[in-house]
Amino acid sequence: MATTTIKPTAFDDENIRLMLSFNPLRGLNAKDVENILDFSETGCISRLELIFRMLEKSSIDVSTIMMRRQAALIGCDWEIRKRENATQNAEMDKLADEQVAMLNEQFGHAEDDGSLIEAIKCLGTAIFRGIAVVEPRFNDQGLVSFETFDPWNFAVDPVSHDVYWNPKAIDTTNFQSSFKKVTGTRCIVSLEETPIDGLALPIYIREYFGEEQWARLVARRGLPACYIIAPPLAGDKVTQFTNAARKVAEGGSGALPNGSQVITEKMDAANSQSFDLFLAHQQRQIILAGTGGILGSLAEATGLGSGVADAHENTWREIVKMDAMKISNLINRKVAHLLLDAFFPGQPKLAYFNISTSLPKSADEVLDCAVKADQAGFEIDEVQLSEMTGFKLKRKQGAMPQPQQEEDKPTPPDDPKEEVKEEDEEEVKEDEVQNSAPKAEPQEEPSQDTKDKANLIKAFDLVINPVRNLIGKLFKAKTPDEEAAIINEIDELTKQIESQEENEYITAIQNISK
Repeated sequence: MATTTIKPTAFDDENIRLMLSFNPLRGLNAKDVENILDFSETGCISRLELIFRMLEKSSIDVSTIMMRRQAALIGCDWEIRKRENATQNAEMDKLADEQVAMLNEQFGHAEDDGSLIEAIKCLGTAIFRGIAVVEPRFNDQGLVSFETFDPWNFAVDPVSHDVYWNPKAIDTTNFQSSFKKVTGTRCIVSLEETPIDGLALPIYIREYFGEEQWARLVARRGLPACYIIAPPLAGDKVTQFTNAARKVAEGGSGALPNGSQVITEKMDAANSQSFDLFLAHQQRQIILAGTGGILGSLAEATGLGSGVADAHENTWREIVKMDAMKISNLINRKVAHLLLDAFFPGQPKLAYFNISTSLPKSADEVLDCAVKADQAGFEIDEVQLSEMTGFKLKRKQGAMPQPQQEEDKPTPPDDPKEEVKEEDEEEVKEDEVQNSAPKAEPQEEPSQDTKDKANLIKAFDLVINPVRNLIGKLFKAKTPDEEAAIINEIDELTKQIESQEENEYITAIQNISK
């Protein structure tokens, strides 16, 4: 499984260093951006990629979006999963377990030296730069590490989408015959038709020139214009007044003769806010292109409640999930499948690499699931449970988990009278047992108020608590379907209560309420 790098020995590092020392954004205008974007459609992307590099350093919006998306990817855990058809029989299940163990070991080597994380980060930049290339390194024992490459060292055929190695980052349209073809090798190549940097570059140029014009406006109109009308003067006093008035008008200090008038020009509020609106619009365009929403990235007072913000947050999660799925598929095709063919030749591929985007469960949720599984008769692995909760757990000798009270699903009785009758029969039996024993002194008959309070407690259990629990579930419902189902439960419970004849529980409530 040995492989060689695509980077030739004649790699011109000095030429690349010289190009990276120059800021390609300096002196760039809107017309230049249009020409560079048009030229990149021929497949020569070296200059455009160098501009993207500086854009990611200069634009706060692009830099923040890129950092956030990469942080979301790095925050996800990678895992090796079994395929759905891996548990059809015991033999396939055993083979799947062996493949999972092998892939865990192989990708663990790349994770130990940090190259797996760097590979995932690099592949995640394709959505910004349009291209990302990573090469897995193998030896006779399997996967060793990953190597990442800079995007300006490649060219892309606009028709076939084949990728070519451009060692000196030269802009030439004859790259098909001059450069080494990368497509078809073991390199992992990720291409994007509409990169975010390509959308953000014209916006950034407009924003840059807008700020420049804004600075000129503030310098010229930052202080309101001041006009001074002189009193009747003659001779040298006119010259003295002119000098003093100029100092006052320019924001200095001075004294004016009696009878002078000072008039200050009022600034137009709409003109003073025009550049604020212009720059805010440019920022919104970049944020929208990079995150799929404004409210999830900018802390703004919308007046629309949390529902809109939650919708944008859901959109953001879908974007992260899309990035993770694409990178997982690329790594499976170029690395996991190759390893499975090498270690299990001729066998079906029952395991795969996956970047999990599911939110981790809290310790309370994990323990709750463990209790339910134990009650259902399943044995819980203490090591896995300790790892998922973060606690060092050890089951007590002879301890049994307590049954869980399902408060969220109260079940009202079909007939309260039958329950009262059963409870009365139990009380009669208890009284018979108590009467058979010697009594020291007779017990007093409970008062009517005591009976009413006891019946009220039972009425709470039969009527009020179930309704209250259903209303609580209604507030926690997340979808319209859940809300409709809970409302139907409330209607059914209400019909059951209304269909009952007047009984001592309802009477107890009415008497005490009086």
